[in-house]
Amino acid sequence: MKKYILLAACSLLLATVGITSETTNKTVKPNGKTMSAQSVSLGYVILYVKDVSASLAFYENAFGLPRRFFTDDIGKAYGELETGATRLAFASLELAKTHLKQEVLAASPDEAPLGVEIALVTPDVAGLYARAVKAGATAVSEPAAKPWGQTVAYLRDKDGFLVELCTPLP
Repeated sequence: MKKYILLAACSLLLATVGITSETTNKTVKPNGKTMSAQSVSLGYVILYVKDVSASLAFYENAFGLPRRFFTDDIGKAYGELETGATRLAFASLELAKTHLKQEVLAASPDEAPLGVEIALVTPDVAGLYARAVKAGATAVSEPAAKPWGQTVAYLRDKDGFLVELCTPLP
């Protein structure tokens, strides 16, 4: 069963919480402490982009996601969209450089997509797909019924990130 968590978020979660090894079934205890699954949740996923305001506007228009927060401190911008329990956030490349003390590899609509995707769950994949394409998303694959019971489509956003639209798992 496919999990809809960005690769970076998975790495972060695996690095910060106790996990069970698939081969030994021993619990890893970071810093000598074990955390329960209830004490950790995925709060938001951050995409680093050139223009946070434009990315927020695109997702509002293409997918109908409401803006929760936006700030811009002389080009060091950050903003969030409401997406349910987990928020989708955008940070400027400048903010990334300031916080991470290094450059990040930016997505580009002119290059192959990065090895991550954003999955948006909706009961109307075809309708949301059409809305997103009309708003400027690049079509990758049209809505199709999958053998496991979902309808799935793929798009690229204005920054080049891969976006999956899918129905809930049966």
